[in-house]
Amino acid sequence: MVSSPSIPSLNSGWKTFQEVHIPIQYLVIVPRILFLFTASDFRTVMIPVALFTILSTPYIDLHSFLAALFWTWLHLLQFCVSNQSLHIEEDKLNKPWRPIPSNLIHISTTRQLRWLLLPACICLSVHYRITSAGVLLSLAFVAHNELGFGSHWLLRNACNAWGYVMFNAGAVGIANPEVLKDGRLFHSFVYNGLVIFTTIHAQDFRDVEGDKIIGRQTLPIVYPEGSRLAILVSMWGWTSGLIATCHGIHAWLSLIFGAVGLVIGLRFYCFRSARDDRMSYTLYNLWLVWTQFVHLPA
Repeated sequence: MVSSPSIPSLNSGWKTFQEVHIPIQYLVIVPRILFLFTASDFRTVMIPVALFTILSTPYIDLHSFLAALFWTWLHLLQFCVSNQSLHIEEDKLNKPWRPIPSNLIHISTTRQLRWLLLPACICLSVHYRITSAGVLLSLAFVAHNELGFGSHWLLRNACNAWGYVMFNAGAVGIANPEVLKDGRLFHSFVYNGLVIFTTIHAQDFRDVEGDKIIGRQTLPIVYPEGSRLAILVSMWGWTSGLIATCHGIHAWLSLIFGAVGLVIGLRFYCFRSARDDRMSYTLYNLWLVWTQFVHLPA
Protein backbone atom coordinates (compact mmCIF):
# COMPACT_ATOMS: atom_id res chain seq x y z
CA MET A 1 0.00 0.00 0.00
CA VAL A 2 1.51 3.28 -1.07
CA SER A 3 -0.80 5.82 0.56
CA SER A 4 0.68 7.87 3.34
CA PRO A 5 -1.22 9.57 6.17
CA SER A 6 1.01 12.62 5.86
CA ILE A 7 0.01 13.30 2.23
CA PRO A 8 -3.69 13.87 1.43
CA SER A 9 -5.41 12.16 -1.46
CA LEU A 10 -7.48 13.75 -4.18
CA ASN A 11 -10.59 12.21 -2.61
CA SER A 12 -10.68 14.94 0.03
CA GLY A 13 -8.62 17.58 -1.70
CA TRP A 14 -10.03 18.02 -5.19
CA LYS A 15 -11.85 21.26 -4.28
CA THR A 16 -8.57 22.76 -3.20
CA PHE A 17 -7.41 22.73 -6.83
CA GLN A 18 -10.26 25.07 -7.67
CA GLU A 19 -9.02 27.68 -5.23
CA VAL A 20 -6.26 30.19 -5.86
CA HIS A 21 -4.08 28.83 -3.07
CA ILE A 22 -2.67 25.33 -3.63
CA PRO A 23 -1.05 23.75 -0.56
CA ILE A 24 2.48 22.57 -1.15
CA GLN A 25 1.57 18.95 -0.40
CA TYR A 26 -0.55 18.82 -3.54
CA LEU A 27 2.48 19.69 -5.62
CA VAL A 28 3.86 16.39 -4.33
CA ILE A 29 0.79 14.17 -4.49
CA VAL A 30 -0.30 15.02 -8.07
CA PRO A 31 2.99 13.98 -9.78
CA ARG A 32 3.04 10.94 -7.53
CA ILE A 33 -0.46 9.90 -8.61
CA LEU A 34 0.32 10.42 -12.30
CA PHE A 35 3.50 8.37 -11.96
CA LEU A 36 1.74 5.52 -10.15
CA PHE A 37 -0.86 5.29 -12.92
CA THR A 38 1.92 4.45 -15.41
CA ALA A 39 4.60 2.91 -13.16
CA SER A 40 4.02 -0.74 -14.07
CA ASP A 41 4.15 0.03 -17.81
CA PHE A 42 7.49 1.81 -17.95
CA ARG A 43 9.41 -1.37 -18.73
CA THR A 44 6.73 -2.62 -21.14
CA VAL A 45 6.05 0.58 -23.10
CA MET A 46 8.36 3.49 -22.27
CA ILE A 47 11.68 1.63 -22.43
CA PRO A 48 10.92 -0.42 -25.61
CA VAL A 49 9.54 2.63 -27.43
CA ALA A 50 12.54 4.74 -26.37
CA LEU A 51 14.98 2.11 -27.61
CA PHE A 52 13.07 1.63 -30.87
CA THR A 53 13.16 5.39 -31.45
CA ILE A 54 16.91 5.60 -30.84
CA LEU A 55 17.76 2.57 -32.96
CA SER A 56 15.54 3.50 -35.90
CA THR A 57 16.72 7.10 -36.11
CA PRO A 58 20.20 7.74 -37.56
CA TYR A 59 20.26 11.23 -36.08
CA ILE A 60 18.27 12.49 -33.10
CA ASP A 61 18.76 15.58 -30.98
CA LEU A 62 18.02 15.62 -27.25
CA HIS A 63 15.07 18.00 -27.52
CA SER A 64 13.29 15.84 -30.10
CA PHE A 65 13.98 12.68 -28.10
CA LEU A 66 12.58 14.19 -24.90
CA ALA A 67 9.54 15.42 -26.83
CA ALA A 68 9.00 11.88 -28.17
CA LEU A 69 9.26 10.47 -24.65
CA PHE A 70 6.76 13.00 -23.29
CA TRP A 71 4.30 12.25 -26.11
CA THR A 72 4.66 8.53 -25.39
CA TRP A 73 4.18 8.97 -21.64
CA LEU A 74 1.12 11.23 -22.00
CA HIS A 75 -0.56 8.68 -24.25
CA LEU A 76 0.42 5.89 -21.88
CA LEU A 77 -1.16 7.92 -19.06
CA GLN A 78 -4.36 8.23 -21.10
CA PHE A 79 -4.51 4.46 -21.52
CA CYS A 80 -3.70 3.70 -17.88
CA VAL A 81 -6.19 6.17 -16.44
CA SER A 82 -8.90 4.83 -18.73
CA ASN A 83 -8.10 1.17 -18.02
CA GLN A 84 -7.66 1.48 -14.27
CA SER A 85 -10.85 3.51 -13.81
CA LEU A 86 -12.86 0.64 -15.34
CA HIS A 87 -11.26 -2.33 -13.58
CA ILE A 88 -10.92 -1.40 -9.92
CA GLU A 89 -11.57 -4.88 -8.51
CA GLU A 90 -8.76 -6.35 -10.57
CA ASP A 91 -6.26 -3.79 -9.29
CA LYS A 92 -7.37 -4.32 -5.70
CA LEU A 93 -6.13 -7.90 -6.05
CA ASN A 94 -3.22 -7.63 -8.49
CA LYS A 95 -1.87 -4.08 -7.99
CA PRO A 96 -3.25 -2.54 -4.78
CA TRP A 97 -0.59 0.19 -4.83
CA ARG A 98 -2.15 1.91 -7.82
CA PRO A 99 -3.84 5.30 -7.18
CA ILE A 100 -7.48 4.18 -7.13
CA PRO A 101 -7.26 1.07 -4.88
CA SER A 102 -4.84 2.88 -2.56
CA ASN A 103 -7.37 5.75 -2.23
CA LEU A 104 -5.08 8.43 -3.62
CA ILE A 105 -7.73 9.56 -6.11
CA HIS A 106 -11.49 9.11 -6.40
CA ILE A 107 -12.99 7.13 -9.26
CA SER A 108 -15.11 10.08 -10.47
CA THR A 109 -12.02 12.31 -10.58
CA THR A 110 -10.21 9.61 -12.53
CA ARG A 111 -12.97 9.44 -15.14
CA GLN A 112 -12.86 13.22 -15.54
CA LEU A 113 -9.10 13.03 -16.01
CA ARG A 114 -9.53 10.26 -18.58
CA TRP A 115 -11.70 12.44 -20.86
CA LEU A 116 -9.46 15.46 -20.38
CA LEU A 117 -6.45 13.45 -21.52
CA LEU A 118 -8.08 12.39 -24.79
CA PRO A 119 -8.22 15.89 -26.35
CA ALA A 120 -4.91 16.80 -24.70
CA CYS A 121 -3.19 13.88 -26.45
CA ILE A 122 -4.77 14.67 -29.80
CA CYS A 123 -3.79 18.34 -29.52
CA LEU A 124 -0.21 17.34 -28.69
CA SER A 125 -0.16 15.01 -31.70
CA VAL A 126 -1.42 17.81 -33.95
CA HIS A 127 1.29 20.08 -32.56
CA TYR A 128 4.00 17.55 -33.45
CA ARG A 129 2.39 16.84 -36.85
CA ILE A 130 1.71 13.18 -36.12
CA THR A 131 -2.07 13.53 -35.96
CA SER A 132 -2.78 10.11 -37.51
CA ALA A 133 -0.65 8.25 -34.96
CA GLY A 134 -2.23 10.13 -32.04
CA VAL A 135 -5.81 9.65 -33.24
CA LEU A 136 -5.34 5.96 -34.10
CA LEU A 137 -3.63 5.31 -30.76
CA SER A 138 -6.44 7.02 -28.85
CA LEU A 139 -9.00 5.00 -30.82
CA ALA A 140 -7.15 1.83 -29.80
CA PHE A 141 -7.49 2.89 -26.16
CA VAL A 142 -11.23 3.50 -26.51
CA ALA A 143 -11.70 0.16 -28.27
CA HIS A 144 -9.64 -1.74 -25.69
CA ASN A 145 -11.19 -0.12 -22.61
CA GLU A 146 -14.51 1.65 -23.10
CA LEU A 147 -15.75 -0.65 -25.89
CA GLY A 148 -14.58 -3.76 -24.04
CA PHE A 149 -12.32 -5.22 -26.72
CA GLY A 150 -9.75 -5.94 -24.02
CA SER A 151 -12.09 -8.51 -22.45
CA HIS A 152 -11.72 -11.00 -25.32
CA TRP A 153 -8.31 -12.48 -26.02
CA LEU A 154 -8.39 -12.08 -29.82
CA LEU A 155 -9.55 -8.46 -29.84
CA ARG A 156 -7.28 -7.74 -26.88
CA ASN A 157 -4.22 -8.97 -28.76
CA ALA A 158 -5.24 -6.99 -31.84
CA CYS A 159 -5.62 -3.76 -29.81
CA ASN A 160 -2.24 -4.33 -28.17
CA ALA A 161 -0.51 -4.85 -31.51
CA TRP A 162 -2.26 -1.80 -32.96
CA GLY A 163 -1.30 0.28 -29.94
CA TYR A 164 2.37 -0.71 -29.86
CA VAL A 165 2.79 0.07 -33.56
CA MET A 166 1.21 3.51 -33.10
CA PHE A 167 3.38 4.21 -30.06
CA ASN A 168 6.49 3.48 -32.14
CA ALA A 169 5.27 5.41 -35.18
CA GLY A 170 4.39 8.47 -33.13
CA ALA A 171 7.65 8.55 -31.20
CA VAL A 172 9.75 8.08 -34.34
CA GLY A 173 7.70 10.73 -36.16
CA ILE A 174 8.55 13.27 -33.47
CA ALA A 175 12.20 12.29 -33.17
CA ASN A 176 12.87 12.39 -36.91
CA PRO A 177 9.90 12.76 -39.32
CA GLU A 178 12.07 11.95 -42.35
CA VAL A 179 12.61 8.38 -41.09
CA LEU A 180 8.92 7.58 -41.54
CA LYS A 181 9.35 8.07 -45.29
CA ASP A 182 11.62 4.99 -45.41
CA GLY A 183 9.47 2.11 -46.66
CA ARG A 184 11.68 -0.38 -44.86
CA LEU A 185 10.60 1.06 -41.52
CA PHE A 186 7.00 0.29 -42.45
CA HIS A 187 8.02 -3.38 -42.74
CA SER A 188 9.49 -3.12 -39.25
CA PHE A 189 6.16 -1.84 -37.94
CA VAL A 190 4.39 -4.78 -39.61
CA TYR A 191 6.83 -7.30 -38.14
CA ASN A 192 6.51 -5.71 -34.74
CA GLY A 193 2.72 -5.78 -34.88
CA LEU A 194 2.64 -9.45 -35.88
CA VAL A 195 5.11 -10.44 -33.16
CA ILE A 196 3.04 -8.63 -30.52
CA PHE A 197 -0.28 -9.99 -31.81
CA THR A 198 0.94 -13.58 -31.50
CA THR A 199 2.85 -13.26 -28.20
CA ILE A 200 1.42 -10.39 -26.12
CA HIS A 201 -0.72 -12.75 -24.05
CA ALA A 202 2.56 -13.20 -22.16
CA GLN A 203 1.37 -10.23 -20.08
CA ASP A 204 -1.83 -11.99 -19.02
CA PHE A 205 -0.41 -15.01 -17.17
CA ARG A 206 0.53 -12.90 -14.14
CA ASP A 207 -2.98 -11.38 -13.87
CA VAL A 208 -5.17 -14.47 -14.20
CA GLU A 209 -6.80 -14.21 -10.77
CA GLY A 210 -7.72 -10.56 -11.17
CA ASP A 211 -8.94 -11.09 -14.74
CA LYS A 212 -11.25 -13.87 -13.58
CA ILE A 213 -12.88 -11.53 -11.06
CA ILE A 214 -13.96 -9.04 -13.74
CA GLY A 215 -14.89 -11.77 -16.27
CA ARG A 216 -12.12 -10.99 -18.74
CA GLN A 217 -11.55 -13.80 -21.25
CA THR A 218 -7.80 -13.70 -21.77
CA LEU A 219 -5.97 -16.49 -23.56
CA PRO A 220 -4.48 -17.96 -20.33
CA ILE A 221 -8.00 -18.19 -18.87
CA VAL A 222 -9.73 -19.60 -21.94
CA TYR A 223 -6.89 -21.98 -22.88
CA PRO A 224 -4.70 -22.46 -19.78
CA GLU A 225 -2.45 -25.14 -21.26
CA GLY A 226 -2.67 -24.14 -24.91
CA SER A 227 -1.70 -20.53 -24.18
CA ARG A 228 1.54 -21.62 -22.51
CA LEU A 229 2.36 -23.95 -25.36
CA ALA A 230 1.53 -21.14 -27.80
CA ILE A 231 3.95 -18.70 -26.15
CA LEU A 232 6.70 -21.32 -26.25
CA VAL A 233 6.15 -22.14 -29.93
CA SER A 234 5.60 -18.54 -31.07
CA MET A 235 8.66 -17.14 -29.29
CA TRP A 236 10.87 -19.88 -30.67
CA GLY A 237 9.31 -19.54 -34.12
CA TRP A 238 9.70 -15.76 -34.30
CA THR A 239 13.25 -15.93 -33.00
CA SER A 240 14.22 -18.54 -35.59
CA GLY A 241 12.43 -16.71 -38.39
CA LEU A 242 13.96 -13.33 -37.62
CA ILE A 243 17.43 -14.84 -37.41
CA ALA A 244 16.94 -16.59 -40.75
CA THR A 245 15.86 -13.38 -42.50
CA CYS A 246 18.52 -11.11 -41.00
CA HIS A 247 21.75 -12.14 -42.69
CA GLY A 248 23.91 -9.56 -40.95
CA ILE A 249 23.82 -11.41 -37.64
CA HIS A 250 26.92 -13.45 -36.80
CA ALA A 251 26.47 -17.17 -36.21
CA TRP A 252 27.31 -17.01 -32.51
CA LEU A 253 24.83 -14.17 -31.95
CA SER A 254 22.18 -16.19 -33.76
CA LEU A 255 22.84 -19.08 -31.42
CA ILE A 256 22.54 -16.85 -28.36
CA PHE A 257 19.32 -15.19 -29.54
CA GLY A 258 17.82 -18.54 -30.47
CA ALA A 259 18.65 -19.96 -27.05
CA VAL A 260 17.23 -16.90 -25.26
CA GLY A 261 13.91 -17.15 -27.11
CA LEU A 262 13.65 -20.84 -26.35
CA VAL A 263 14.59 -20.46 -22.68
CA ILE A 264 12.06 -17.67 -22.04
CA GLY A 265 9.35 -19.66 -23.82
CA LEU A 266 10.21 -22.73 -21.74
CA ARG A 267 10.15 -20.63 -18.59
CA PHE A 268 6.55 -19.58 -19.31
CA TYR A 269 5.65 -23.22 -19.88
CA CYS A 270 7.43 -24.78 -16.90
CA PHE A 271 7.20 -22.16 -14.14
CA ARG A 272 3.60 -21.11 -13.52
CA SER A 273 3.28 -19.22 -10.24
CA ALA A 274 2.27 -15.55 -10.36
CA ARG A 275 5.76 -14.59 -9.23
CA ASP A 276 7.37 -16.72 -11.94
CA ASP A 277 5.04 -15.26 -14.55
CA ARG A 278 6.00 -11.71 -13.56
CA MET A 279 9.68 -12.54 -13.99
CA SER A 280 9.01 -14.34 -17.28
CA TYR A 281 7.12 -11.29 -18.54
CA THR A 282 10.07 -9.04 -17.68
CA LEU A 283 12.34 -11.33 -19.70
CA TYR A 284 9.78 -11.39 -22.50
CA ASN A 285 9.99 -7.60 -22.76
CA LEU A 286 13.77 -7.82 -23.17
CA TRP A 287 13.21 -10.36 -25.94
CA LEU A 288 10.60 -8.05 -27.51
CA VAL A 289 13.11 -5.19 -27.62
CA TRP A 290 15.53 -7.47 -29.46
CA THR A 291 12.89 -8.48 -32.04
CA GLN A 292 12.30 -4.79 -32.74
CA PHE A 293 16.02 -4.14 -33.16
CA VAL A 294 16.91 -7.10 -35.34
CA HIS A 295 14.58 -6.26 -38.25
CA LEU A 296 15.18 -2.51 -38.34
CA PRO A 297 16.53 -1.23 -41.67
CA ALA A 298 20.32 -0.89 -41.73
